[in-house]
Amino acid sequence: MIVEVNNLALYEHYSGFEKFRDNIFRCKVNLLAHLSKTFTDAKFVFYNALGEFGLIEDLEEVLEGFFHEFEVVYEEIDLDFNSSPVNNVPEIRVDGVVQKLDNAETIGLYRLLTASNLKCDYTNCFYLIENFLTEDMGENTLSYVVDVKPRNFAESNITSNLNTIAEKYVVLKLIRGEELCF
Repeated sequence: MIVEVNNLALYEHYSGFEKFRDNIFRCKVNLLAHLSKTFTDAKFVFYNALGEFGLIEDLEEVLEGFFHEFEVVYEEIDLDFNSSPVNNVPEIRVDGVVQKLDNAETIGLYRLLTASNLKCDYTNCFYLIENFLTEDMGENTLSYVVDVKPRNFAESNITSNLNTIAEKYVVLKLIRGEELCF
């Protein structure tokens, strides 16, 4: 039996989601563990497995920990299935037939402007909110939390007509003579 795995990209860099790098790597390694337990006697062929910042030696060391017989194809190949558990339900090809791994752990990486609709279509989701927030949204969310509460009546009066947190943040910083941080 031959099991083909495509686009695992074990050492890929996800810009903005560096805080969650270990979670992403662990999810990909869990996929390898799942495959090794499910297809114990298979030969595995990996395409596009390295990722942007990986070393061949590190990749092969990880794969040797899970699989007895495997091959890594290092040339970029465009295949019709995607085995990555990131923003995707992984698919593999077993003896030429593509199979979806519905029971595999997956991770969703979402880049949003507001925290109003934190949907999650995967096992775990991580969010990068590209705007100011007034409260921390939890460990799965990365954002810039700011305090926009007026300290006196004058600040309250000036900011009452401003609509967004970003506007209030900038105006309050300027009024207070504080340094703007972005």
